[in-house]
Amino acid sequence: MTKPELLAPAGNREKLEIAIAYGADAVYFGSRRFSLRHRAGNFSQAEILAAISYCREHDVKAYLAVNLLPYNADLSALGDYLKNLQPLPPDALIVGDPGVIALCREHLPGVSIHLSTQANTLNYLAASFWQKNGVSRINLARELSLGDIAEVVRRVPEVECEVFVHGAMCMAYSGRCLLSAVLTGRHANRGDCAQPCRWGYALQEETRPGEYMDIEEDERGSYILNAKDLCLIARLPELKAAGIHSFKIEGRMKSAYYVAAVTRVYRQALDQLDLSSEARFSPDQLEKWKNELTRVSHRRYTEGFIDGDKERPQELQYLKDSAYLRSYRFCALVLEVLNHDPASKSCLVRLNIKDRLRLGAKVEVMAPGLDDFTTTVLSLEKENGEVVSEVHPGTVALARCQGGLAPYSILRQPATGNGSTV
Repeated sequence: MTKPELLAPAGNREKLEIAIAYGADAVYFGSRRFSLRHRAGNFSQAEILAAISYCREHDVKAYLAVNLLPYNADLSALGDYLKNLQPLPPDALIVGDPGVIALCREHLPGVSIHLSTQANTLNYLAASFWQKNGVSRINLARELSLGDIAEVVRRVPEVECEVFVHGAMCMAYSGRCLLSAVLTGRHANRGDCAQPCRWGYALQEETRPGEYMDIEEDERGSYILNAKDLCLIARLPELKAAGIHSFKIEGRMKSAYYVAAVTRVYRQALDQLDLSSEARFSPDQLEKWKNELTRVSHRRYTEGFIDGDKERPQELQYLKDSAYLRSYRFCALVLEVLNHDPASKSCLVRLNIKDRLRLGAKVEVMAPGLDDFTTTVLSLEKENGEVVSEVHPGTVALARCQGGLAPYSILRQPATGNGSTV
């Protein structure tokens, strides 16, 4: 089969550019109103067209999430939204509702339809049904085992199959959850989940108000709904052998650093698969990639349902807390290299500051296509030319650093306490 595609998330334009710089074959993004990441889908109609154009220029596929589960009141505006994409349509539309599929085929008849995980495709008959109704690719449900995935691919070869290989998992079946709507009024299936599954819970008996019984032996209660994060880096050879067409990374709500680091790891892994005849990765290489994946903000990792019943359902949850593990701070993103000084072997760069950065700091540099190295911040100044000893998140600064940096390089440091923005 052809080389599997690496599909990365783009919650905004910065993340879209970073995903492409770090090796994505395709990116997915959406509008605020019609995708299921209401708080990340901040692309306006004009920004969507500009993003599609940018993807075209870089030979990367642009997939637009239109995976809202709409009510009647949404349909007219959704139709107008799709018509406005006709001048520059995306390569595919990610859809989870049959009615939306009909609208997409009416207003953008030449655009491929990719079926969202929200459709809960679990078997080959369902896959065949969707393929006969105009769907060219299906994101298979996360609840499937490797054997089930391979059977769907084998029995329905006319449709491309895509799977999530990394990122947050939902405690509900393929993301169909009403907890947020019931408890907060924010509807998960309309892109506005408040994540009540991450809250701590205790048990109270009806006739004993105020008396809370621990579900686990922990004074904080129990995080009984708190799913671990998915990480299938070690299983890519098997998924490729099963015939998966696209490997998808979750994370439109995650940071630019997350997008860069995770995309880079999976890019390296897929490239190695393409070049090697080996059926698995070496233990040393796999350990290196896994270690890198722990350097982004994440919850404890699991391989999910890939082995079917081998991992008990309760082992997919972490009951003690819902905190992210943050071992590194995302200090800054290189926006532009202003000049190189061969004499001092340094360069002046324009930085988007993401976390506190100090003069004299030693930071790791992560860059597209390059090995990581350590640099020292030799000078710092604000955009107005004011020389400073420290800069803070949300600002742009100029810094002179040792070595050669490139646009989209990321400066990071090991975290020493709370408050990291990794």
